[in-house]
Amino acid sequence: MKSLLPKHILKFYTKESELNVIFFKMLGTAGIAISLIGAIQSLITAGDIIGCMINLIAAIASVILMVFVDRTGKYVVGYLITSFGIFMALFGMLFLQMGGLYGSMPYFFSFGILFTLLMYQGWLLYVMELIHVVFYVGICYFSYIHPEHVKMFDTPGAQFSDQIAGIILSSLGIGTIFLMYLREYRKQQKLAQESSNAKSILLANISHEIRTPINMLLGMNEMILREADNSQIIEYSRNVETAGRQLLFMINQFLDLSRIDMGKEEVFEENFDLKELIDTLKVYYKKEADVKGLDFVLDTDRELPRYLLGDSRKLNQILMNLLSNAIKYTKEGVIVFSIQRKEESKDQIRLRFEVSDTGLGIKGEDQKKIFGSFERSDIVRNRGIEGTGLGLAISGNLAKLMGSEIKLKSKYGEGSVFWFEIDLKKGTDIGIAATVNETFIAPDAKVLAVDDNSMNLTVLKSLLKRTLIKLSTAQSAQESYELCEKNDYDLIFMDYMMPDIDGLEAMQELRKMDRIREKNVPIIVLTADATPEKRKTFLESGFDDYLLKPIDISLMENVLMKHLPRHLVTVVDQQDQLEVPEEVLDNFKKTLREYDISFEMAMKHLSGDINQFVRIASFFINSADGNMAHVKDLLEDREYEQAALIIHSLKGNSGNVGAEDLYYNARRLEKRVKDGDVAYVDAASELFFMEWKRAKEGLRVFLKAFEQIRPSLRAVEEEPKVKRDKGVLTGQLLEAVSNGNQAPALKLIDELEELYGESEKI
Repeated sequence: MKSLLPKHILKFYTKESELNVIFFKMLGTAGIAISLIGAIQSLITAGDIIGCMINLIAAIASVILMVFVDRTGKYVVGYLITSFGIFMALFGMLFLQMGGLYGSMPYFFSFGILFTLLMYQGWLLYVMELIHVVFYVGICYFSYIHPEHVKMFDTPGAQFSDQIAGIILSSLGIGTIFLMYLREYRKQQKLAQESSNAKSILLANISHEIRTPINMLLGMNEMILREADNSQIIEYSRNVETAGRQLLFMINQFLDLSRIDMGKEEVFEENFDLKELIDTLKVYYKKEADVKGLDFVLDTDRELPRYLLGDSRKLNQILMNLLSNAIKYTKEGVIVFSIQRKEESKDQIRLRFEVSDTGLGIKGEDQKKIFGSFERSDIVRNRGIEGTGLGLAISGNLAKLMGSEIKLKSKYGEGSVFWFEIDLKKGTDIGIAATVNETFIAPDAKVLAVDDNSMNLTVLKSLLKRTLIKLSTAQSAQESYELCEKNDYDLIFMDYMMPDIDGLEAMQELRKMDRIREKNVPIIVLTADATPEKRKTFLESGFDDYLLKPIDISLMENVLMKHLPRHLVTVVDQQDQLEVPEEVLDNFKKTLREYDISFEMAMKHLSGDINQFVRIASFFINSADGNMAHVKDLLEDREYEQAALIIHSLKGNSGNVGAEDLYYNARRLEKRVKDGDVAYVDAASELFFMEWKRAKEGLRVFLKAFEQIRPSLRAVEEEPKVKRDKGVLTGQLLEAVSNGNQAPALKLIDELEELYGESEKI
């Protein structure tokens, strides 16, 4: 029985979760102790038997009340009984029995006030606080008017002892109550924080894990878009891409929200290309606006610096949210994206970013709450518009982290303007980078991709097809060590989350190898962890760069262009694509088919870019004779291991140019060479070299035919625009400005600049 008593007592205080309930029990226990001490004090200091009995009755009543409330759960009833029964009735009697204004009881009135503040909530708090104050003031006034109802102390010494005891007891009591309250409050706060952190960590982990299958989905869907020729399948694929991007966007929002809640979001300063950031946003959101039939206008200051220092990721995220919202809530009209200089010094600049729309607008009462999590304005009117209600909340928090604030001006039914100003340091030229219209080919580049997930490697292979990079793959760190000991690579992609040996340890081990160290091979980490501090950790630990899953093909090509040796990279401007007449394409197909080359197969891998096909064909022809002679020598000398490497490379190149028969011959021969099947190799080599020569000759015929028609294609493409009269354009511009029509005015300015003189915009 003795061993069970402490457990029962502990359970009595800890089984409740609400802070005020726990504190009520603790306060009740403290009241019991104070009443018992008060009973002893009444006997010792004043010889007051009645005061002693009142205190004992108060202690017993407190015990009964606590048991009643614990068993019934009627805590508010318990609070009211305590207030009226103990802190008013009993304390009032003790006040009159123990010297009134000359005794120590006025000190204990503070317990009643404190109890009211801690226990009650809402309107009941104000009512009970008023009742207590009125009662205590009233009883003090009563004792002053009717001193005959107050039992005074017999001697000054007794009064002195009572005052000292009252000061000590009330101070200790109130101090103890506050300490208990603060301790319990901090305990509850810690539990709440731990719970919030656990939810945020769970959310972050779930978001992290979901990104891997999304990477596969979007990667394989990209290949469907590139290679499909059925219009219905392409339409389905575009819908999949839209849904996948939307899902990824929402996951990123939840991940960002969890990081903000955990207080782990930090500002990272890095050199970035402002032009690239703006161009990327313009290209993407102009397409989004076109889908809805909206005008999209970019209005940039003519003297903006190109390179800046700051957190480009957060800046980009804020702008994406503002632009997405503008397009989402606008049914007709125009979206204007403006970037203007406000102040500038030698080393720093203040920029104003502004997004305005002619959309639904926001009611005055909703304008403050839309920056809260999961809040949306005018839900009934906007119920058909998708969204989580997190975009502005996240953007607002990110802007504050960067020392800024998003401001809003809106008129319901007419549109909205969101803007913020931010100070950024001026940066330096960051060198080669792919623009939104650039890609590249690097047929001589050798890249190794390391990932324990075979599907991720398949996606990577598919995305890199059009670059002609020679890609090797490894599914473990150990396998990557073995490949790097045998081969020279120009760049390595390394997955971070791998079993046994993770990407960080693998990178550090590779750095010790002579081949990697002497050539200073760039190692790029692949990860689904989107957190900025993780990126910082990766770069500080030795990785050269960072790519986020799901892999964005444009970002990956940008990274490759940045880190591959310059002499291996040939930049291709996608705006150089030519529109070849259908009858000319049919002739090309017919000519190439005679040499067992599928023009359709090649163009699928190259997104229909005939200029890139010309470059690949030229590379194939230029390298054919040397490689062919080398393979012949290796096969004759039975050096099959080296021969297999060249045949493997040819297999990939033949697939890129659509040489189907050569591709399948190379694939079969590669297998037999690796197996050391001398009889088969000797017999099959003659057919293999014949197909090789045949493919080379077919591509040479194609290139000759293409060069004959190229001038006419260029003449069509470069046909100058018909200039509209400058006076007419100027008149229309003045009219648009006077009418306040911003979008048409900006378009007219662009046309004037394009036709009658270039301006130095970024």
